[in-house]
Order: sequence, then C-alpha cells, then structure tokens
Amino acid sequence: MKSRRRQLVRIAAVLGAVAFLFVLAAAPAGAGRAHEAPPLRIFLAATLSGYVRDLGRVFRTEHPGVALHTEASGSLDAIRKVTDLGMPCDILLSADWRLLDAPLAGVEPWVAVFAGNSMALLYTSHSRYAKEITPENWFRILLRPGVRYGHSDPERDPEGYWTLIVWKLAERYYNQPGLAAKLRARCPRSNTRPASVNLMALLQAGELDYYFGYASDARLGNLKVLRLPDAINLSDFSRAAEYAKASVEIGSGAHRRRVTGAPIAYGASMTARPPNRKAALEFLRLMFGAQGRRAAARNGLVPYQHVLALDPKNTMPPELKSLTTPFSLK
Repeated sequence: MKSRRRQLVRIAAVLGAVAFLFVLAAAPAGAGRAHEAPPLRIFLAATLSGYVRDLGRVFRTEHPGVALHTEASGSLDAIRKVTDLGMPCDILLSADWRLLDAPLAGVEPWVAVFAGNSMALLYTSHSRYAKEITPENWFRILLRPGVRYGHSDPERDPEGYWTLIVWKLAERYYNQPGLAAKLRARCPRSNTRPASVNLMALLQAGELDYYFGYASDARLGNLKVLRLPDAINLSDFSRAAEYAKASVEIGSGAHRRRVTGAPIAYGASMTARPPNRKAALEFLRLMFGAQGRRAAARNGLVPYQHVLALDPKNTMPPELKSLTTPFSLK
C-alpha cells in the first residue's frame, strides 16, 4: 500500500512539472519583464565620463529599477549617432553647447549650459623636457626636434578645434607671428585621434609627449597638466570677445564650416523621442541641482551656480525650466 502511495506521489510530481513547463512555454515572450522600464541612454562627450559616472551612482541609488547605459565619444560623433544614424538615446551631452543650438533632426530645440572647462597641455613625468616646460615656453618646447604632440580630431571633437583656436590666440599673446602654422606643420595627422581618451592611451604608452586637451582630463588619466594663460585657454567668459577674434575652418566640401573661439561650456539636451523620458528628466534634474555642481567640481569642471537655458521655442520641460536661468544670444 505504501509502495503504491509513493508511486502515485511520483506520478503527480512529474505531471506537475510537465504542466509548469507547458505554461511557461505558452507565456508570451518577455511577459515576466512587462513592467521593466527601458534603460536610460546617454550619449556624451568623453571628457564628461567621470562626471556622468559620479551622477550615475546617485541616480542608480534613487532609481534602482532603471539601467543606465552611457556611450562616450567626441561630441560631434555623439550627436551624429542621433541625427544621422537614428540610434536610440535619451540625453545628449556636448563639450560645446553651440553644437546643440541648431535645428537637429531627432533632438529637442533647447539647450542647457551647465559647466565649463579650460584648455591645457597634458603630459607625464616621462615626456621630453617635462621638467623644463612652463606657460611661457611651451610652444618652444613643442617645436624642438623629437617632441611628439597631438590633439583630437576637430571634425569629430570640440577639443580638436579648440586646440587650433588656442594656437591662433597664442600667436597674438606671445607675439609669435606664424606660430599656429608651425604648430600644425609639426603635428601630423597620425597624432590625432577621435577623442581625448584615445590620446591619453598614447601618452601613457610613451607614443606622445604631450597633447592638447581639457584641464579636467588630468583627473581621468592621472596626468600632469600645464595650465595655459586665461587669455588663450578659453575658460573666461569675460574674455569672450577676445576669444572670438580667432577662428578656424574645419571639414571639407559641403561640410566645411568656420568655428569661432568662445569660452568652453558644456551643453545638455534631450532627444525628440526619448525611450525613457521620465528617467531622462530625473537625471537632468540631478545634473541641474546641487548634486550636479558637486560632481562637476569633483571632476575638474567649472560648475555654474545657475544652469543657463537657451529655449527660443519655449519647449523645455517645465520641471527643468524651473531649475534654469534663461539667457539669449542677442
């Protein structure tokens, strides 16, 4: 009798397992994930990697159900992923806010300016003449035989065209006619990379002695930084008119355009159809508040006490507009 009872229990267990597998197989794909939020996707300028990583830790604590996906590159590449390739994205962060201040396919027509930076010369203790270089003689050091220096691609990353503008400003500041042309001639195309993170690797490997980048880059790669004078480093808003006296042409053919010098300032906007609009708004609220200012300072950026908003069509979400100060180019 006991043997028969045990046999019936086994049969019932087998039938139960089969029934469970049948129900599981019949369930619609992804039914268990029906209520999961889509990830928050941010395309950002590579120089903002540490800043976004810092804020990401806070965001994940406050929104544990939302995955955060970030993709760093040169600012122009980040924007083209949306405008040209149509890649899914919620937030765009650019190292030159002016790149977002234009009609862009798939991007909302407003931009928030939230932090600044300055151009500098990055190097290591093993760089040639590292013990001699100063803010007064850097261009002479770079033009010495055997010194290798680079910058990012001006057609893909603002750091690249900021570098060329710094060289133009340096001509006047140091009274060195023709200096920009000499610096360009000694910096071959092989010494340029899509973004500063690529240049860091060359510097740390000893393939470059110096590269032009943001002062904050030193924190990303544990590098030495030579700070350039304010008159040429693009950090000072009070010198905007002086910076604007220098300009460079980048691109070729129909894509050729002129870029004018200006204070370096980071911009943020949202895509027109963000997959996770709610999370995007929450992340931007975090950026525009005290947490964002602290993260900017920790990562070597210049935090703005008030986030500036350029919103000509009055389309910025109200929950963000309340955290910004409007400004106009007129």
